[in-house]
Amino acid sequence: MHDAIVVGLGPAGSTAAYTLASRGLNVIAFDKEKFPRYKSCGGCISTKIERTLDFDISGVFEDTVYGATFTYKSGRSTDIISDRPVGHNVMRDRFDALLVSRAKGAGASIVEGCRITGLRDEGSYVTARCGTGETYRARFLIGADGSSGFVGREVFGLNPRECAVSITAEVPYNRKEMNVSGRLFIDFGGIPFGYGWIFPKKDFLSVGIAGDAAKVRGRVKDYFNSFVSTHEILRGLKIDGKIGWTVPIFYNGAAPSIKGRVILAGDTGHLVDPFLGEGIYYAIKTGKAAADTVADCVAGGETDLAAYQVWLGKEIYPEFRAAEKLSDLVYNHPRLWYSILEKDPGIMQKFYDVIRGVDNCDSFYNRVYQSVTSRPWTVLRRWVASRFLAS
Repeated sequence: MHDAIVVGLGPAGSTAAYTLASRGLNVIAFDKEKFPRYKSCGGCISTKIERTLDFDISGVFEDTVYGATFTYKSGRSTDIISDRPVGHNVMRDRFDALLVSRAKGAGASIVEGCRITGLRDEGSYVTARCGTGETYRARFLIGADGSSGFVGREVFGLNPRECAVSITAEVPYNRKEMNVSGRLFIDFGGIPFGYGWIFPKKDFLSVGIAGDAAKVRGRVKDYFNSFVSTHEILRGLKIDGKIGWTVPIFYNGAAPSIKGRVILAGDTGHLVDPFLGEGIYYAIKTGKAAADTVADCVAGGETDLAAYQVWLGKEIYPEFRAAEKLSDLVYNHPRLWYSILEKDPGIMQKFYDVIRGVDNCDSFYNRVYQSVTSRPWTVLRRWVASRFLAS
């Protein structure tokens, strides 16, 4: 009998396993892959992650980001660069392997190449069944097996269609010949309710595009091909190895992230920022919180995981709901939003503080509203007032 089982060893699961083991619990964690393994992802992590983890991750940074070059449909380039870091670009194979190694070093039992295919809450404990037939028991289970994982879909009934669809590719380039370090490249208007990106790493440009699944209507490949064929940075580069994936964004009306002795963290619980699609920070943050809740229950001889849901309602959901409002403005009206950035790039400088974790989305909304209403953009001002103030 283990204290906890963790399903999935992405950032949420590995952080949960590390936290549990660090607190002295007997934890076993599973992943269907063997590490290091490639993960389709833009791979930009915000600087606030460094304050969330209690160990150094700088060894896997491939580039430090100070801002971005923005475009609208691959044109009208606007540079908005800060004097302080906003984030770091990483390759997910190295980053995730580092987190797994820290979990293992803390004392967690790590089982790679094993997919969990069955789960049952027995009342006083949980049973998990591996695809190879073995069964494991624990007092609690943390589901962190990702957007297509078993736990969120089958056990909690979360809607897999509430997502963005994406295509990414890792494009080799010569870093010395291209002046792209220190910034991201973000394109608005090229896909419905989403954006395109180019994130420079040491040897690759991580190139991708993502948009709301319902609005993209199965044409994500067309939007990707249009983006990579028109963006100036990608001119002359060969785009191979395209991979499609889904981003399980937060949505209102989703089931709670606790059920009996089972708790969800990260992408599995659709705990992904609905504006940026940022999942890594929230995976680490919710993985740690889920593990702390489980550890507290074990220490106190309790079974009620409700403290985690309360924490989500206080710390995570308000930010996500604010991000939903921003998504409504930006992605439904990308040309208008881009005009704001061109006329007042300071707005994005303020949003960089949100990304850094020194400001929040609600405060940012107030600043956007004040900025917009102080300018003679009558139609936009009325629209923003009706949307932002009503909520």
